Parts: sequence; structure tokens; C-alpha cells
Amino acid sequence: MSVMATLVERSAPLRRRLPAVQRRMAAVRRVPVLGRLIGWLRLDFTGSLVGTFFFCWSLTPSLLPRTWYYQALVTGVTATVGYAIGALIGVLARLIVRRARRGRPLSRQTVATGWSVFGVAATLSAAWYMAGSARWQSDLRELMDVDSPRLYHYVLILLVAFLLFIGFLAVGRVLRGASRRLGAFLARWIPVQLAVVVSAVLVAGIVIWSWTGLFYPWMLSVANSAFAAVNQETIAGERPPDIGTHSGGPGSLVSWESLGRKGREFIAEGPDAEEIEAFSGRPALDPVRTYVGTESAETPAGQASLAVRELERAGGFDRDVLVVVTATGTGWVDGAAADALEYLYNGDTAIVSMQYSYLPSWLSFLAEREQVDIAGQELFDAVHEHWSRLDSDSRPELIVYGESFGAVGSAAAFDDLDELTSEVDGALWVGSPDWHPFREEFTENRDPGSPERLPSYQGGETVRFWGGWQEPLDTSGWRHPRVLFLQHSSDPVAFWSPELIWSRPDWMREERGPDVLPHFNWYPFVTFWQLTADMAVSALMPVGHAHNYGGELVDAWLMVAPPERDWSEDKLDQLREMVQSFDMEDEDRLW
Repeated sequence: MSVMATLVERSAPLRRRLPAVQRRMAAVRRVPVLGRLIGWLRLDFTGSLVGTFFFCWSLTPSLLPRTWYYQALVTGVTATVGYAIGALIGVLARLIVRRARRGRPLSRQTVATGWSVFGVAATLSAAWYMAGSARWQSDLRELMDVDSPRLYHYVLILLVAFLLFIGFLAVGRVLRGASRRLGAFLARWIPVQLAVVVSAVLVAGIVIWSWTGLFYPWMLSVANSAFAAVNQETIAGERPPDIGTHSGGPGSLVSWESLGRKGREFIAEGPDAEEIEAFSGRPALDPVRTYVGTESAETPAGQASLAVRELERAGGFDRDVLVVVTATGTGWVDGAAADALEYLYNGDTAIVSMQYSYLPSWLSFLAEREQVDIAGQELFDAVHEHWSRLDSDSRPELIVYGESFGAVGSAAAFDDLDELTSEVDGALWVGSPDWHPFREEFTENRDPGSPERLPSYQGGETVRFWGGWQEPLDTSGWRHPRVLFLQHSSDPVAFWSPELIWSRPDWMREERGPDVLPHFNWYPFVTFWQLTADMAVSALMPVGHAHNYGGELVDAWLMVAPPERDWSEDKLDQLREMVQSFDMEDEDRLW
């Protein structure tokens, strides 16, 4: 006896509600396998309606241009989520309609007419938005100087997105089938309505538990092991430095091997005195670059203490400027920022950083978010304690720097702006996420009339926001110490937030930035998912857009910590080009 027959025999209410389902099941048994598969994947009307809205919205402009296969992934997932939301709404709607009609279903003619109208409307809407997507993508790529996609790519988007949707739908149908079978089993002992609810809750609970209790920890464990192995790798051609001002070199307190992959990369790629002299035409020093890996000490406090001793050994406290850098998840320090500073100061610089993880920032955010705050606070406190004991007339300027996820950790050492400005000579935070504590405070309490995208805080006396080369910043009236946030209007890392799921942010109500299309609008969940997808490719955009800051870091340093020597504009242009090329190489390896 089939499951459906069992349910019908045991419940008169169920027999009244499901005659149409029985007829469809009987008909499906008489068709071939393909017909049964099509019947099994038959779409829900309300789910299809909402899914179509989400499909169309996914083709609207986002912050960044996409390849066809990346757009297909975004569209397929978005349409699936829309379908799931619509199907849930459909269940509730059908209950209301049946109650209003006293159990009488809609006529076949009504249902057929509804599907026909929907089919025509959905086809026309999809065609309209696909044409619009081609136009919007071309406009966006022109803004960012990226090649436009070919026309056949949009056919591939439809095909791959459809296949992804069908795949997700099949998984959903398997889970629904499991819930129904479990409900039929439970209906032997409890009322049918209760059995349906209990079975749905149990299946959902098993799925959630399987993800959170089994698959997610397993995936993190696999990722941890994989990136731990990557952390031990050394890029071909890199070797320990032969100068004492770099960690891992002669006399260093930390071994070359203990620095980790990103630490070795940071140490190996910096310019030496000879390269700086060739650029500036003046005698230069070998810059101090000190770095401590996760294997150099057992705890963050131990790493920070070792970093200070290594910095002192290398002569870092005798330089003109000392920068405390909080790295990103993998331990990456932006070589473009370091190179720009060292050339501007003719090598009379010191940079100190330490590794707190070997996971990428997004995984570190999910698995060990608090580690970046601990590392940022421990490193700065240890450096500041030693620095504050030095003669105030001869000690270096103390600057804090952080990029992306590292910017959040860099701010963790300070409770408020007064403490920050009393303990440092400047702060530079680049592409900082929305949840950066200071940025969040300054944005929420911005001066009336200033935009959320580039807010003004207390008249810009201490804190300023800069949108990069496309939006010049007036530095008049900006007192020292200076705090600068550098963030492009097209940087998804800077504007991503979970709140995008349900609410439109202020920056999307305001005038768009210079490299953001005016057609970029907010849609529930869709915009959140679009920016989430954009983050994965944000560092691959041309310099001056998205999360690629490159040569703009030269100008950022000139604002926050200007050297005493004046540089000619020609030399600065050369340095911007040099740093830009270095940055592109670093990002290729980072991603």
C-alpha cells in the first residue's frame, strides 16, 4: 500500500484535501520515466512568480562587472532563494484560499489561465532584463575600463542558471519527500495535521544539525588543514634576506621558516637601500620590516612581545616613522602600502606586523572573528608600551595601519577617538568593512547633510573619508594627528552588511559614486547576495576601483604622515605607477 493511500485511509480530512494530488500521482504512474521526473519537479505557482522577480533582480547592476559564469552562479542561487520564499508564501496563501472557499479548489481553467499569463509575463520580463543586463554590464565595464562580454555569454547565463536552479530544486524535492514519508509514518499514532508539522520540523532540524554539527565543522577542519599546508609553502625565488633590518635575516630573533607564507612574501619583496637610492637619487637606508608568524610563539601576547624585541633588534625604534600593521586573515600585509611608505621616507621607516591566522579573511571572519581584535590589540599595546618610554623628541612617529579585515583589528586597541589621537601620530585604514568600530561610530554620528558613503565627522578636524583619485580630498583645516579612511564607492568590502537583506542603506538613497551606475538599486536579499558575490572578485578590479587601491596609497601616506622632504610631482607619478604594478602582482598571489 502506498504512503498516500495510507494517509487517505487514516484521515477523512486528508481525503477531502488531497484528491487532486491523488489524481496527479495516478497519472504520473502511467507515463515514462522522463514524465515522472518532470512531474516530480513540477513548479509551484507562487514560488515561480517570486523566483522570477528574484531572477530579474539578479540581472540588475551591482557594484562590479562579472564574468558570465559568475553571473550565472549569482542568478541561479538568487532565483532558487526567491522560489523557496515564494513556495512558502504559496503554502500559506493556499490555506487561506481554501478556508475562504470552504475547501473547494480553484478550477482547472483558472489554474491554466494563471500559468499561461505567468508564462508570457515571465518570458517577456526575462528578455527585458537580459537586454538591460547587457547594457548595464557594458556601461559598468566602461566605467572600470574592463572588456565587455560577448553576446552568447548571456545565453550561457540562462542555461547554467537554469541547471543550477533545477539542481537546488531537486534537493528540495528530496527533502520534501522525506518529510512526507516521515509524516505518513507518524500519522499512524498522531493526528495527520500534527504529523505534517512534526515531520517538517524534524527534517529541517536534521538538515540544520547536519550542516552546523557535521559538514560545517568538517569543512572548517579541511580548510584549516589545507591552508596550514599552504602556510608552509614558499614562493619560488624567495629566500631569506641578507640584511639585518628584516626578520628572518642575519641576527633575527625569528627564523625564516616560522614567518609563514605571507610573512616570507612580505619580507622578501620590500626594496633595499640600493633600490631606493636609484629612485630618489639620495642616500637611503635599508627599511626595517619585522614580522612574527603564528609558529614563532604560542600565544598572541607572546608573539607581540617577540615582535617588539625583534623591532628593537632591527633598529625600528630609531627610524623616522614606525607603522604598526594589523594583517589580514592569512597574515598578508599589503606590499603596495609598505613600498609607498618606504620610498617616500627614503628607507627611514619601520613596519611591524604579526600573523594571527592562515585562513583567508572570509573564513577567519566565520571561524575565529575575535582573533583579529586580539592580535591588533596585543601588538599595538606591546609596541606602544616600549615606544612611550623613549624620548619624545627622538622617537619615531607612531602610525597604525590596517586594510580590509586588518583595519578592524587595528582599531581594536582603542576605546574611542580621544584615546586613539592621544596614543598615535596618525591612522590609515583602507577598505575597512562596515563593522569597523570607529567607522561605524563616525558614520552614524556624521555631520548633518553629509553622505553615508563619505561622511564628514566633527567638521573633519581629525577624521576624514576619501574616495580615491576620482574624488579629490581637500586637506585644509585638517589637524594632526590625522585619521584617514580610504574607501572606494565601488568597494563591496566597505559597504557589505547583513542588514542589506531587509533594509536599504542610506548610501543607496544618496547620489552614487563616480564608478557606480545610477541604475544600481536595492532589492530584498538580492542586493545582499550581489555584494557578497562582488567581494570575492573585488581585489581583481583595476586600480582605483573596488578593493584595489594600489598607487592611491602614495597619496594616502602623504596625507596621514607626510615626510619632511618635498617630492616633485613627476617623481610622485613615477612612484604611483611603481606601487600600482607591485600591488597588482601581490593581489594575483593573494587571490
